[in-house]
Order: sequence, then structure tokens, then C-alpha cells
Amino acid sequence: MLSRLITALHRWAESGWAATATATWEVLQSSLLPGPSGVVFAPLAVADPPRAPRLAAWGTVAAIAGGCIAYLIGAQAFEGLGRTLLSALGVSPATLASSERMFDRHGWLLVFASTISPLSTKLTCIAAGAFGLPFVQFLPALAVGRALRFAALTVLLRFAGERLARRLARRGSVGTGTSRKGGTTHG
Repeated sequence: MLSRLITALHRWAESGWAATATATWEVLQSSLLPGPSGVVFAPLAVADPPRAPRLAAWGTVAAIAGGCIAYLIGAQAFEGLGRTLLSALGVSPATLASSERMFDRHGWLLVFASTISPLSTKLTCIAAGAFGLPFVQFLPALAVGRALRFAALTVLLRFAGERLARRLARRGSVGTGTSRKGGTTHG
């Protein structure tokens, strides 16, 4: 099954829709939908390594746009909806005040750190807007962090992607009735 998925992604990468799919996922994931960044980019980059830098550029621009949308959501909806929702979830006013002070002191750094770490960039961008991090500090931190993340992922996939794809294809064939040598298994 995994080898069929990789083959399908390779066809998709060659079809001309890879950049659009990468950009669409990054905008949606960075602003509204839960899920990991790069989940569309990574398999497409492995399926077609020469196009990976172009896909990374599309992903970077789209992730920045999605982060800006999340910032606007925080800036526009926090007072009316966000505080009420967080209060209903048990977040105290003292916790919110502490978070706001942290953004006052280290906001751009929190945004940057979230882009290159497992922290949720979407939630950090929403918080940046909600707590009033100046956009002139927010945007460069988001842009540099996202660019570094996609550049690192591109380099990693460029050098390890083919090996990773072969390994995943071998694992995908285990238990599907074919052996690693391509013959049928019995049992």
C-alpha cells in the first residue's frame, strides 16, 4: 500500500499540481486546520527531488500567509471569543496575564522558536496577534523561521529522501503478499 501511495505522489508531483497542493495545505494548516506542517511537501519532495526547492518556496510563502491569517484571527477574535473560550476551558486570567507578559518580553523569539520546533506555530501566531505583538516584529520572525524550516527539510530530503523512500517502500511491501525480492510470500 505504501509503495502505491509513493507512486501516486510521484504522479501527482509530475502532474503540475504539486505546488498548488503544497501551498494550499500550508495556508490551511498554518491558519485553521490541525496537522503537521510539511505533510504534503515532504512526500512530494521525496517523489520528485529536483522540484523540492520550488515546492519549498511555495510552502514557505503559503505558511507565512497562513501565519499572518492566524495572527489576524488572534488580533480580531481574542477579546470577544478567545478569552471566553479559554475561560470555559479553565485557563485563569492570571495565566493569560503571564502569557501576555511573556509575549511583551520575548514575542518575536517565541514566534521564531515555534517555526523551527515542535511547538504549534498556529497557536503561537494566534497568541501573537491576541497579545499585540507588533506586526513589524512578528512578520520577520515568522518568515525567517519558516524559510529555515523548509530549507532544512529540503536539504534533508534531498540527501536522505531516496533512501527513506526505498525503506518505506520495503516496509510497505511487508505483509502485502510480496517479499523484499518481489516474490510472493506464503504463510
